[in-house]
Amino acid sequence: MFDEVIACLDGSSLAETILPLARGLTTTKAGTLTLLRVVADAVELATEENYLRGCAHQFGGQLSFLVADNPAAAIGAELERNPKAIAALTTHGRSAWTEAIVGSVTLRVIRLAQRPVILYCPLGRDSAAPNKISKIVLALDGSEFAERMICHAADAAQSLAAQLLLVQALPLGGPATLIKNPEKSDISESSYLHRQAAHIKKKYALNAQWEVLHGEPATAICQYLKGMAETMLVLTTHARGGVERAMLGSVAAECIRHAGVPLLLYWPPER
Repeated sequence: MFDEVIACLDGSSLAETILPLARGLTTTKAGTLTLLRVVADAVELATEENYLRGCAHQFGGQLSFLVADNPAAAIGAELERNPKAIAALTTHGRSAWTEAIVGSVTLRVIRLAQRPVILYCPLGRDSAAPNKISKIVLALDGSEFAERMICHAADAAQSLAAQLLLVQALPLGGPATLIKNPEKSDISESSYLHRQAAHIKKKYALNAQWEVLHGEPATAICQYLKGMAETMLVLTTHARGGVERAMLGSVAAECIRHAGVPLLLYWPPER
C-alpha cells in the first residue's frame, strides 16, 4: 500500500511534521518517498529549492516541484498520474469547521484523491508524526459505508506487519444496555466486530482483535487511542459536498482534531 508516499509540503514547519511518518511508511518495503511542493512561480521555487533538497536528502526522498496557482488541483493531478501513490498531509486543527480543521487545500485533496489519504494533526507545537506504525485501528460503525475501509486497513496492516484492531463505539443507553444478563449483553455488542474479524481472517489471513467502546463515537475513539504509540486510525468520512461549505463527517472531524495519531482517511466518491 505504501509503495509510494507523496508528502505534500507548503513551505511551513507544520507540513514537515509528516516527514518522519512518510519516511517510515516507505522504509518497510523499500518504497519511494516524494516530497512535493507546489509553488506559485519561479521566484518561490528558487527561494525554497535548496532548503527542500536538504529535507529530501535527510529523509531519503526525492524532491518534486510543481508550478501552479491551484495547489489542490496540482496535487490531485499528480495523484492521477501516479495511481499507486498515497498523499500524506498535515492539518492544523483549529476549529470545528472543516476548512479550518484541514485547510481548504487539504480538504480538496481529500476529495480529489479517489483513494485514502494520510492525515496528521499535531496536538502540540513540536509534535512530529511517529516514524513507525505498529498498530492499525479500524473504526467501524456497522454500516457498509464504513466497511469500505476494511480492505485498506488490511492492506496497511499487511504492508507494515502491524497489528490490526477493530473498534466500534456504541452510544450509552443503546439497545444492548436493556439486556439484563451482562454476558448476553457483551455477546450482543461484540457480535458485529466478531463477524468482521472472522471475515478478515478468511479473506486476508489476518488475526484482527476487536474492542467495543461506549459513548459518543469520536470521544470514545480518541480516548481509546490516548497514549497509544505507533498507531494509525483508519476510517471513512460521511463527507458531503454542496453549494454551502463542504463538511467532513463529525466523527472524522473530531478525530482529526483530537486523536493525536495519524489517520488513514477515505472520502469515497458518490455512487
